[in-house]
Amino acid sequence: MTRYSIAIRTLGNAGEKYQKLLDSIKHSEIQPEKIVVVLPEGHDSPKEKIGSEQFVYCEKSMIQQRLEALKYIDTEYTLFLDDDIAFDDKFVEKLLKPLEEKKFDCAAGPLFSFFPASRAGRIVGTLTASVSKSFFNRDMYVKILRSGGWSYHYFDTNEEHYYPTDSFAWTCFMIRTDVMRELCMEDEKKWIEKYGYAYGDDRVMAYKLVKKDYRACIVSNALYDHLDAKTSTGVAGVKSVKPVFGLPYMQVIFWNRFIQDLETNNIQKIINRIWFEYWKITMTGYHTIKLLKPGYLQYWKAFQNGLKAGKKYVRSEEYKKLKEVR
Repeated sequence: MTRYSIAIRTLGNAGEKYQKLLDSIKHSEIQPEKIVVVLPEGHDSPKEKIGSEQFVYCEKSMIQQRLEALKYIDTEYTLFLDDDIAFDDKFVEKLLKPLEEKKFDCAAGPLFSFFPASRAGRIVGTLTASVSKSFFNRDMYVKILRSGGWSYHYFDTNEEHYYPTDSFAWTCFMIRTDVMRELCMEDEKKWIEKYGYAYGDDRVMAYKLVKKDYRACIVSNALYDHLDAKTSTGVAGVKSVKPVFGLPYMQVIFWNRFIQDLETNNIQKIINRIWFEYWKITMTGYHTIKLLKPGYLQYWKAFQNGLKAGKKYVRSEEYKKLKEVR
């Protein structure tokens, strides 16, 4: 009999959306052995309850609230969930299947809202080597590029198929519990959340998994609803400058830590560097052109400050110590 637990990260105020998640869990054909709900210290537990869940508390953190649940879980598999999703009664079974077949160590469902939605976003993403449709890796869901960006592939969701992936949304994923522990995401937590905005935490976690020789996949027909889907792909349209700062900050460190520093071939290192410099130049050019739009100066400054913060970190003693840990 399959033993799995559920870990839910929440602030406790998702209301109706959280109730839909609980209803999804209650109606699942394969029931969890344990449900651990992790809240930030000082927050009240949600009034919506199943009745058998365990509430635990830690610092408010996108990363720590997931890791905290591992202290209370001893099942072979763990399904990590945000508090704003809903799925059908066979969803859990679909995610467990590739793990039980020993083909993969982590599985998630497709979340196409994670991909650029607008034509302008797709064009800019492609021209800057930030994010583009896959041309050479259509057997994968997401492929990390030498620039530190990524390519993606749409596929038919009517039939079951496993698509290997270098990245996926942290919104919902099933993983071998021991593998999640071995990723040691606490080593990445300090730099990812250094400025209070955990941009790219899902990309870091997924790619670190791959670089540790584990395998992640997307189960094509494991569909779910993201009830509070929000993206920051349209830079000019976001109200907060945090994502604009967070993207270059994360990408500078991510590229150094997981692409360049792990490359052993000197020729490939040169190629990696060319792609990364191309990304910096074209993204800087994009934001400079956008200065023609009234009120855009704050976003331009945020991007430049993100680049500087990332460069400063990879030159720091803290990063040198981090390089010793993989």
